[in-house]
Amino acid sequence: MRRRGLKWAGLMSLLCIFSSPVSAQTSQANEEMPIFDSHLHYGGEDTKAFTPEQIMAIFDRNRVTHALISSTPNDGTEALYRYAPDRIIPFLGVYETLKDKRDWMHDESVLPKVELALKKGIYRGIGEFHIFAQDRHSPVLKGIVKLAQKHGLMLQAHGDAEIIDEIFSMAPDVTVLWAHMGTRPQPDFLRQVLQRHPHNLYIDTSVRDTLLLGTDGYSDHRGLTPEWKRLFIDYQDRFMVAVDTFSVNRWKTFDSVVTDIREWLSQLPEPVARKLAYENAQRLFLNKQGRE
Repeated sequence: MRRRGLKWAGLMSLLCIFSSPVSAQTSQANEEMPIFDSHLHYGGEDTKAFTPEQIMAIFDRNRVTHALISSTPNDGTEALYRYAPDRIIPFLGVYETLKDKRDWMHDESVLPKVELALKKGIYRGIGEFHIFAQDRHSPVLKGIVKLAQKHGLMLQAHGDAEIIDEIFSMAPDVTVLWAHMGTRPQPDFLRQVLQRHPHNLYIDTSVRDTLLLGTDGYSDHRGLTPEWKRLFIDYQDRFMVAVDTFSVNRWKTFDSVVTDIREWLSQLPEPVARKLAYENAQRLFLNKQGRE
């Protein structure tokens, strides 16, 4: 009996010897994995709290190689783009003030202002804009979609699935980046939407990290559920990670948010994690311009 116990103990020691380096290598690889952030803001208050140089320092220590930036007003986006044009993907916001979030879709003066701003020639997309099902027939939304078509731009929409359906009904060929995994961030529901729109729909995971880690009070499980894992594996080319700096405090806690992102990414197969972390965004935003 004692001999069997010694044999078992020896076996466990060998397993520890051989498995520990692999585990350490996996952890190190995850920490060193680049991140392409697909949803950030650098608005009025942010520009007062952080200089472009300080933003780049935040990116550098978190291995954020590139970032999609929009802001209210757009001055912050343009300042950051001028400072680091090789790292910033500028999107044109449709608001002049944050109060405009509620009713921009009813203000037809938005369209000529957007068209004028697009003449600067630096913007790669329009958004992030907030709009929900009750306003899906807005003529201003239709105008924004048509401008995106005309100029070959992407759209970043913060809204529910009805908005995504409406956009694609107007312009099946436009590319949409759906913010925050929509308003019903549930694996089965997102799967249905992705099945309805098998082309040109991409989804960012911003502000859903505590949900994915089960630390938002809705689950006792720490980490991705089997349903989330299956969704990310099945649609590994369609999701992209992001922090979403919706407030100055979000820039201050940027490092901890990235830590959460890396934690749930580490629970996916490494090739899938790479796609969500940076490869999908690189393909979408960089390769079209022939850049590495």
